[in-house]
Amino acid sequence: MSTENNYSNDKISLSFLISGLKEWFSFLIAKKNFIVLVTSSILFFTISFNYLLNPVHYARTTFVLDNDSTSSMGDLSSLASLAGINASSFIEASSLFQIDNIQELYRSNSMIKKTLLSKSKIDNKDILIIERFIEAENLKKKWTSLGFNVNDLHSNKISRVQDSLIKGLVKLIKKEYLLVDKPSRKTTILEIGFDHKDEVLAKIFNENLVKIVNQFYHKTKTLKTGSNLNILQRQSDSVKIVLDSSIMILAETDQNIPNPNPLSKVNLVPYQKAMIDVQANSAIYQELLKQLELAKVTHRNNMPLIQVIDKPSYPLENSRWKLFKTLIYGLIFGFSFSVFSLSFKRSVESLSL
Repeated sequence: MSTENNYSNDKISLSFLISGLKEWFSFLIAKKNFIVLVTSSILFFTISFNYLLNPVHYARTTFVLDNDSTSSMGDLSSLASLAGINASSFIEASSLFQIDNIQELYRSNSMIKKTLLSKSKIDNKDILIIERFIEAENLKKKWTSLGFNVNDLHSNKISRVQDSLIKGLVKLIKKEYLLVDKPSRKTTILEIGFDHKDEVLAKIFNENLVKIVNQFYHKTKTLKTGSNLNILQRQSDSVKIVLDSSIMILAETDQNIPNPNPLSKVNLVPYQKAMIDVQANSAIYQELLKQLELAKVTHRNNMPLIQVIDKPSYPLENSRWKLFKTLIYGLIFGFSFSVFSLSFKRSVESLSL
């Protein structure tokens, strides 16, 4: 008996649900004019909003960083494998440390400031990037009233007020516009991005920042080995001059004694001294050449390889939707909003009754 009652209740509930759905659909069909009007209005505003507002442009540069750390740790890897130690973790940690270094360089205040004060050609005219940035952010009038003068930046005369304004701009860039990302932890690929409504500004800022930071990183990584290489080069050049001079002295001494008397030992002393100088200088020069070649190899191995994979090009990707995507989103949102508002109004009216 209870089974029959449950079956009957389920049947009543299902019939009630179907009846309610039919009534709801009939209500929506009766309000089809309102739904079409609201959907069309929202679709119009969606298209207007998408195409009238300036989109945000995305400038992206991706590059791979490799300073040959794996080859320089080859001997360590061989020794570690004999001891049963996995040296790959050391190599990965070393690569990660290098990537972390260059990531922090891109976020540093000094690099962003140098980029702002760097020049770029826009419309066949060389201007400072900070000039374009100030105009894009509508800050020119405000900054001029505070004593900011672009001509002072061209002459490298930055006052205390100007330096303070630039620092504030650097903070804004780091917070709102700059992107420094490592897409994958297992790779040494780095992505540098700059997002702005000004397409030209986004591209030139991204390009100049990448150029300035990579040059600074390359110079810093090779500073010590480059200095050592220059010292060895100067020393070898100096010893070569001395060696050439000692060879000339030996030749002149030999020429001054065309037929030396083998019984006169004193006459041979100048020649022997010149010969000793030539031999000593030759040995020193040969050793310096060995050290110089080793320094060149070390310097080359220490040079980081920064290979650009992708760089920004016009037209930049932006936040504006395509027309088809805009139509779909506008129709979905408009229809959903109209149906929801009608259903909510109907529910409120039924409850009030």
